[in-house]
Amino acid sequence: MTTTRRDPHSGPVPDSAWEADRAARLRGRVEMFNATRPGGLDGWTMDATQYELMREHILSVLEDEARDDGTVALKDLVETAQERFGAHPAFPGGRLRNYCTYTKVDLEARGLVERAPGSSPQRLRLAGPARG
Repeated sequence: MTTTRRDPHSGPVPDSAWEADRAARLRGRVEMFNATRPGGLDGWTMDATQYELMREHILSVLEDEARDDGTVALKDLVETAQERFGAHPAFPGGRLRNYCTYTKVDLEARGLVERAPGSSPQRLRLAGPARG
């Protein structure tokens, strides 16, 4: 019998993390999830507008620009985010690497994105049934 080892970056996170996220969203923030951290939280929040822009970017690139195996390189996600949002008023510093990477980790913990096993450099794909 072959067993598949679960990626530690994938969720689930505890209910307490989801509760903290609901409270943060009432303040216009999003709790950043990280399935490898105690309690499933990274310990900081992101502005909700920034988060939604980056979330939509990552999910749309994974859906629209994936290779035949359904994956996209993390570096390509970061590069396209920089091109798309480098001059966007929601990101006044103009550097997008951290926003993209932290949102990617959050989406992994929420079960929307997963790392392609054994990929180096890191490649990502949509998680679950949406994967091709």
